[in-house]
Amino acid sequence: MFTHKSINPSSHVGHDLRELRERSGWSREAVARETKIHESSIRALEEERWNEILDPVYAERLVRAYVKFLGGKEKYFVQKYRACLREHQLGSHSSERSPRKRHIRALDLAVLSRFVAIGGFLLFALILGGYVYFQVRTIRVPPPLFVETPIDGARLDEPIVRVQGKTSPEATVVVNDRQAIVQTDGTFLIDIDIPRGTVIITISAKRRHGQAATISRRVIFDRPLPSFK
Repeated sequence: MFTHKSINPSSHVGHDLRELRERSGWSREAVARETKIHESSIRALEEERWNEILDPVYAERLVRAYVKFLGGKEKYFVQKYRACLREHQLGSHSSERSPRKRHIRALDLAVLSRFVAIGGFLLFALILGGYVYFQVRTIRVPPPLFVETPIDGARLDEPIVRVQGKTSPEATVVVNDRQAIVQTDGTFLIDIDIPRGTVIITISAKRRHGQAATISRRVIFDRPLPSFK
């Protein structure tokens, strides 16, 4: 006895997929379990829920695997599946295989260039601010000052004291209200006349707009007075 099966002439692939499964004696749950195809995907194909098919290319692969498992004609079902796509304007098979071009809007470029410009400006401002802060700090900080002679508490046998030391070449050195000459290497030397007794020698070094560095040394001129007989 032969069973006559009429061919569904329409492009509704879902009806044919369901009929193929039912004639093969499989339930959706069993096919899903054996093929690892999610039951919701099988239901979407059989019931032609095109709004649930987000990737037509991937769905075609499911159709091939589904039909192959049930022993149907792969080519026939794939053709009907593609016809359904065209009917519902979901895109042709060839167009879905090619990657979609992403159109860059002028607004995207404008936003990107704006962020780049802002970032560059902030970086420039940070570098400039750091440079200015360093320069101001360098100017305002007192220059280094080292005094070699005289030593504190030195006793002198002549009414003159030699003040010798080193500072920054751009600094001005004043010793007891007298300006000393600073050499290009920062050294300075000056002789100061002092009276008899204890004298405080004040050495001050200062940049033009900065604070002064000051060192004081105590010297004693105690040559005995001449005796009169």
